[in-house]
Order: sequence, then structure tokens, then C-alpha cells
Amino acid sequence: MPHIRMLACILRMQPKECLTSKRLGSANLIDSKHSMDGLSFVRFIELFVALGIYWPEMDHGKAVRRNGCPLLLLVKLMLQISVSAAQGLNELAKSAVVTFEPPMLHDLIEGGNRTVSVALKIPEPEFASLPDKPYQLSLGSFHPDIAASLSNADVTKSSFRFDNSSNYYTVDTAMIVQAKLLGKTGLRLRLVRAENWNEVDDSWKVPEPLDDSTNNILDVWVRRSLESEKLTHIFVASVVVLITFANILMGCELDMAAVFATIKRPVGPTIGFFAQFVIMPLLSYAIAKSVFVSRGLYSMALGLFICGCSPGGGASNFWTLLLDGNVNLSVTMTFISTLASLFMMPFWISMLGKEFLQGFSSETKIYVPYGKITRSLISLVVPLLIGVAIKKWKPEWAAKSRKIMRPFIIFVLIFVICFGAVANIYMFKMITMPALLGGLLLPWCGFMFGCFASIITRRPPGDVTAIAIETGIQNTGIAILVLKASFAQPDADIGAVLPILVACFTPGPLLLGAGVHMAFKALKKRSANTSEEKLPAVAQEIAAGGPSSVALLEQADAKMGEENGNEVLKIAEGTSA
Repeated sequence: MPHIRMLACILRMQPKECLTSKRLGSANLIDSKHSMDGLSFVRFIELFVALGIYWPEMDHGKAVRRNGCPLLLLVKLMLQISVSAAQGLNELAKSAVVTFEPPMLHDLIEGGNRTVSVALKIPEPEFASLPDKPYQLSLGSFHPDIAASLSNADVTKSSFRFDNSSNYYTVDTAMIVQAKLLGKTGLRLRLVRAENWNEVDDSWKVPEPLDDSTNNILDVWVRRSLESEKLTHIFVASVVVLITFANILMGCELDMAAVFATIKRPVGPTIGFFAQFVIMPLLSYAIAKSVFVSRGLYSMALGLFICGCSPGGGASNFWTLLLDGNVNLSVTMTFISTLASLFMMPFWISMLGKEFLQGFSSETKIYVPYGKITRSLISLVVPLLIGVAIKKWKPEWAAKSRKIMRPFIIFVLIFVICFGAVANIYMFKMITMPALLGGLLLPWCGFMFGCFASIITRRPPGDVTAIAIETGIQNTGIAILVLKASFAQPDADIGAVLPILVACFTPGPLLLGAGVHMAFKALKKRSANTSEEKLPAVAQEIAAGGPSSVALLEQADAKMGEENGNEVLKIAEGTSA
């Protein structure tokens, strides 16, 4: 049925083509939904004409060309008009220049607003071909929920003034930009005929990456209020102190003899290092690109990538012990990855992380704060080494630290959950379906790839368990501190949402695995008890510590000999009688 296939082609093509109007030139001046400015309408009409001319006859199933139809002639005429209009407007979009003053807004506060001066410049030849009709100037937002402008200006050709020095016709207007929610977005100028004006503009909800060099995009960053940020600073400072003390206690708990013994057999630690600092960064980069960058959520992509580059978390040792894995290998991997993060995290951020540090305008330049990242990591690694030194030179202090280790960890968890929820209540607004998807995929795929890497290298089951758990569990505390202490707002606040979601989704597969593992252990124990109950009484007596099997055989032989002797006596008595 060719007509159905052609109709499906039309329906499949139109939405995608409507979005291409964003890339028509240096300024998206014409609304793609309400005017004949893009290739979408032209191709739609072309396919419509083809559908009318080559409509298959139902009786014969053959395409018959129809000529002389007045309706088709009218459609062809409309097509020619639309093509000429689209070409003229596309040329206008390519040649026009848009400037903003200030050129970017990077300090907007949630709920605040700012007035921006917008200048539209059109070259003289294109201005002469512009129809003398009323127009509407407005700003379209890529993410209206973050920032938007409800301002619009009535413009006619007489509103433009000619600049002799540049040969441009220019019109200036003021627009008010309103900040709504923490985030980053961009605003672009729209020029729409007054009769086609509509405040609802769905085409701006899907941003496209921009590579032009003109200031046609107003880059807008919205940050939280100063009061809210002060509370977050207090929370971060408190967490730094707590994690520093926790790392000292962790160093006191490390059995360096077991660590060095494990390092002497380097296959397991090498596989773990490869999974932790090669597989996980590349995996987090792929997830960030596919889930966040495609939606323009660069800050969330940065947060997920930083989390993927972080070392293994201390909780991996507990889960490895619970699942009967190689605990010494797990402890060794945690120690090595924590030290290696001092070099590997800056390396991966410099290689791939720069891609996520960008705005919506090509004029926005964001630099990676390598110095701050290095200082943050040093402040976390040094306490671990201090704890190792305490255990070596003051073992009695290390022994006392074991008594407060578990209560302190419980206190840290309660503090982070309670105070963190109050200080970072904004994060609940940032939890969206893409954020949940990214937070789920990173740890779950980490467990899977760590398991595959150890199985392919033919490691024993205990090593497979340790490597898989160590790969999937990231030190989200380090990721949050690096983001909060090193990166500017709003990247730091938005990016910190992802490590928290990763921490929330991490225990899921582990709890399931622990439940299955304990169920199998219970079944094995039950089957072993059943087998013992079915043993013969002699075996049970032997197992209980009774007479040995040799003694039982000797007793049986003696009894048989006594019975045989009695039989012989009876026979002898009968013979004598």
C-alpha cells in the first residue's frame, strides 16, 4: 500500500524537520510553527502533491497520473509561493546579527529578573526584501522552566534605523529575563509576523549544540539565593571535617601486611585498577553523553562523570565480606584507588570533562579548576596516610580507634542524611527522569562490567565478587566534595545531585545479591542436615564418638564364634546319644 507508506513518511518527517529551523543561521528569527520559513513545510507540501498526483487506484493497484485538476494547480501555486517565502526568510536568518547587552547573565538568582538590551541588525539588501508588515520580537528559551522572557515588542520596517557605517538596519528593544529555577539555559531572538504570534513555543524545549561564533545566544545561569548557599557552605565544611576524621580511622583499620601480600600477587589489583579507572570513567562518559548532553543538561553530565572518575567507596569492604568475597583484595583496591585518584581524577577531567563545562553561547568560556581539584583530593588522601602511620607507630591508638569506628560511621550517616536534606533541599526539585536514569545506570553497569572483566580474566569466585563490588561502589563523598569545593555555580549545585542519586541506587543489586547468596547458603545447610539424618545408626554412632567400626566387627565375630561353638556341642551330644 504505497499511499500508506508515503503518509507514514510525511508523519515521520515533519516533527524532526521542524526542529531544524534552529540551525538556519546566526539567529533563529522566524517561528518554525506559525510561518512558512523552513524546509519542513516545503517538503510537506511536496510530498502532499506527490501523494495527490500518484494516488494508487483501488481497483487496479497501479499509480495513475492525474492531470488538469484545479485543486492540484492551486496546491502547486501555494508551493511556489512558500518556496520563495522560505528562501527569502532563510536568507534573512543567515545574514541578520543579534547582540545582547550584557552579553551573558551568569549571576541571576532564583526568582529574580534582569533587563537586557537586544539589538537586531539586518543588511540593507535583505531589509529591502522584507515584507512591510507588523512583526513581533521576543526571546525564546531552551528551558522555560529555568529562565524565560515574557516580553515582546511590536516592530515594523519603520522601527529600524539605518547605520551608514555598517550598512545595517538596526532596531533596539529591552527584554526582561525572569529566573525561575536553578540551572543553565539559553535565550534566542525570535522575529514572527504579528498575525502568526503565539506565546507558546514548544520548539525551544529541545536545544541544539551551537558552534557559531556570533553572540546570537544569551547565556543564562540561575543560581540559588545567598542564604541557601551559606547553609550549604556550612554543610560542606562539616562534611569535610567528618570525612577527614573518617579517613584517619580507615587508615588505622588497614592491615598493611595483608595489603602488601595482595600486591605481591598483582593480577587481581591490576584488574581492579583497570575496571576502576578505565572502565568506569568511559562508562560514565558514555552515559552522560547519551542521557544528559542530548538534553542540554551539561551540569548533570559533569556530576555523573566526576562520580565515575572517583575511587572505590569504603562500604565495598563490608559488602565483600557479606557476600563471601576476597576481603583482602577489596581493602587493597580501596587503598590503591584512593591514592591513585590524586592523579587519575585530574587526568580524566582534563581529557573528557572539559566537554561538560560549557554554556549555551559559544562566547562562554569555562576552565577546569585543576588547582582546586588537586587540593581537595590531597585533603582527603593525606588523612588516610596519617591513619596508616598511626597504626604503624602507635598501635595502641589504632586499637582504641576500632571501638569508635562503627558508632562514628552511624553518626556520619545520620548527620549527612538529616542536615544534608535541610541544607540541600533544592535537590528534590532537580530530580527528574533523566537524573534518575543516569544515577541508576552508573552503579548497576559498574557491577556488571567489573564482574565481566574478572570473569574474562579467569579470576576465582572470591576475586570476582570483590572486583565487581569495588568497581560498582563509588566514593560519592569525594565526588560531592570535589564538585562543591572546586567548580563554580550553578555547575557545583546541579552536579552534586548525581552522586547522591548514585549512592541511593547502589545498594539495590547488592541487597538482591546478598539475599540470593544467603538463601543458597541456607538451602545448602538444610540439605546437609537432611543427609545426616538419613545415615544408618552405626554411622551416627561412629560420628557421635561411639565404638569404632573395627571394634564393632570384632564383637560381631566373637558373637558368631560363640554361636558356632554351641552348635558344635549340640551335634556332639547327639552323636554320643
